[in-house]
Amino acid sequence: MRNARTLAIFAACILLVIGCGVNKSIRIADGETVTGGKATVNGNVFIGTDCTVRGDCRTVNGGVTVGSGSEVGGLQSVNGSIKIAENVSVDGEVGTVNGSIRLAENVSIEGDVETVNGSVSCKAGDVITDDITTVNGSIHLDRTQVGGNLGTVNGSMSLEDNSTVSGNVLIKGKSSRYGKKKAIEITISDGSVVEGDIIVRDPKRKVKVILSGGGKVLGEIQNAEVIESDS
Repeated sequence: MRNARTLAIFAACILLVIGCGVNKSIRIADGETVTGGKATVNGNVFIGTDCTVRGDCRTVNGGVTVGSGSEVGGLQSVNGSIKIAENVSVDGEVGTVNGSIRLAENVSIEGDVETVNGSVSCKAGDVITDDITTVNGSIHLDRTQVGGNLGTVNGSMSLEDNSTVSGNVLIKGKSSRYGKKKAIEITISDGSVVEGDIIVRDPKRKVKVILSGGGKVLGEIQNAEVIESDS
């Protein structure tokens, strides 16, 4: 399953394949300022420390790496992971189809974070203004603030160390497609809070919500088993 934003990322990268024929990696040196985006097909994107990139960076068959202290536009890949170092500001969406997304500490993203076949990991001080979504990947938040929703089809979720989700947690997909797979677990611990609802769209899906260490859901929990623990 791919939502509209993922398809938009994929379509944009296919246009790169057709239109530009770039088959090398892109390297932006430490401290460099770049006006406009950068794109490649069969190559990685390396952005150094303390850079300013006023545009989106895209690749089809490669990963994206951003050094500490940089300010960049959106980051997109089809077949590659995205790694963002500490104290980076991203003005745009961060998305990949086949790869993970890893954020170091104190990263701010003004947009959605999205992957299809890969996990998303956020560290202390990270701020995501919009949604974090996956299809076949887990979501891990550690002292992270999310302004929108969390969404997945097959992945687990964990919120630790006073993480906050301002929107809802959504579990999509139908039980008939997944047979007797292990239950999806949503762990909310260490003072973390979901301010909205937890919604399992298919009541036949097996989903467990584990609340521990003061973890809370302020809204409703629909179609999921709730397990409370003091630990």
